[in-house]
Amino acid sequence: MRGRQRYARTVRRAVATVPHYRERYAATGTLPPLTRDEAELRRHLLMPLGSALLARRDPGRPAGEHIAELHEALRLAGHRTGGGRDVYEIVPALRDPVRAYGTNWRVLLATTADAGRYAERYAEGPGTEQPGVEPSGTGRPVPDGHALVVGDAGQLASVAAGPVTVERVTLAAAARTRPAAGSVWYEPWLGHLGGVPGDCGELHLNPSRVHARLLDGETVLTLLRRRRPTLVHVRPEGAEFFGPGRCPLHGVPILRRPL
Repeated sequence: MRGRQRYARTVRRAVATVPHYRERYAATGTLPPLTRDEAELRRHLLMPLGSALLARRDPGRPAGEHIAELHEALRLAGHRTGGGRDVYEIVPALRDPVRAYGTNWRVLLATTADAGRYAERYAEGPGTEQPGVEPSGTGRPVPDGHALVVGDAGQLASVAAGPVTVERVTLAAAARTRPAAGSVWYEPWLGHLGGVPGDCGELHLNPSRVHARLLDGETVLTLLRRRRPTLVHVRPEGAEFFGPGRCPLHGVPILRRPL
């Protein structure tokens, strides 16, 4: 199914099954842009009818979905996974390692994370277990020189030399400074949306997951596979500086600054 068809289906489904979009369409006949603040305030209304949960009971996204997005973004940015290469993501919370796509997907705790009762043992790192005490598995992992480490620019500064580092960039950051080749596009409230290949330097969308269009002169995004919450016509910070286009080298969807 082509991108426009996926987008049209997603919009129809949102209007038919999601309270927020049903309300907006009934009132205005359109689906106006959705900001991050409004999405957080009305999160319960962005769930399909019959599936909304109270915030304290929402289990969140499965790790497998998050890893699939990251895997695809890394491929768009020109990074290879598999073949014994581990991928580490710098995050604010611990998560069990996941084996997928021929790769071990692991996490490194951000320096600002609160590890609670595991903080001291995590800081000690591996190889510090006491005799007769079984390893807990919570020690700080150490990426080898073959690994990929994904994180924000400030987080990557603390990573020891050796592994390949991949910067996460937001659209707001890309509006200020051209993203480095090999970066992945990440919005904290939307997930991994694309990447920046080294041979063209353009901000590629992941067309199987993201659709971009202009709506009343503003760039908005629709997440084609996300259902809980359903996110149609979202406007991330910095979107006003970009417009949808086609990569001159690869001929695929990108976001670029208007000429």
